[in-house]
Amino acid sequence: MTFIEGRQLAKGVVIANEVIDEVKRKKMKSFLFKVDFEKAYDKVCWEFIEYMMLRMGFNVTWRKWIQECLKSSSISVLINGSSTKQFPVNKGIQQSDPLSPFLFLIVAEELNGLVSSAVEKEWYKGVTIGSGDVMVTHLQFVNDTIFFREATDDNIWVIKCIMRTFELALGLKINFKKSQLMGVGVQKNWSAKVAYRLCCKEGELPFKYLGIPIGGNQRRIAMWQPLVESVKRKLATW
Repeated sequence: MTFIEGRQLAKGVVIANEVIDEVKRKKMKSFLFKVDFEKAYDKVCWEFIEYMMLRMGFNVTWRKWIQECLKSSSISVLINGSSTKQFPVNKGIQQSDPLSPFLFLIVAEELNGLVSSAVEKEWYKGVTIGSGDVMVTHLQFVNDTIFFREATDDNIWVIKCIMRTFELALGLKINFKKSQLMGVGVQKNWSAKVAYRLCCKEGELPFKYLGIPIGGNQRRIAMWQPLVESVKRKLATW
């Protein structure tokens, strides 16, 4: 969903809420897996960016421009309060660089490909919603990712394999200890068992996605109060 013309950040939040509402309404058994990438930007492999750009049809000139931007980057570190001399880096993209979210989007397209391949081979099944039986498998906004799945043991192992493959190909590290699994319409002990298998935290609804509460009663003032307080604190510093 990132930086696609005509789409906004809020649409990802709306879709996530709509999926959870329909799962509850139809009394379906499903679970959500919110992925936490460990220092996502710092660990992006430059060679993989080149590989994905080639696969996506970027011409030689574009690929050279991007590689030149990456290879000409340098950083310094603070030691005892003083900056060291600038030195070159050989991987990662910088948080403050406006180009970085776009480069991460190119890299993250591989995750879309892995999920699509698993769905096509019927190894993985997302959550089917709406009268048109639209299958929702995952949502991405830069490095914020949520997976939606039917609550089956097969889906657990498939998502574990997808995540591991993505780690090996890209050089990223998934922080399973900070990642969360939320069961919807399933027994509490089942969610706990799955979270244990994935070595992640067992979360609960509502939870935050892109800073917005997901999966709760959106009509309740209490649901939005933490967000209102957060905005007030930021405005107070202006």
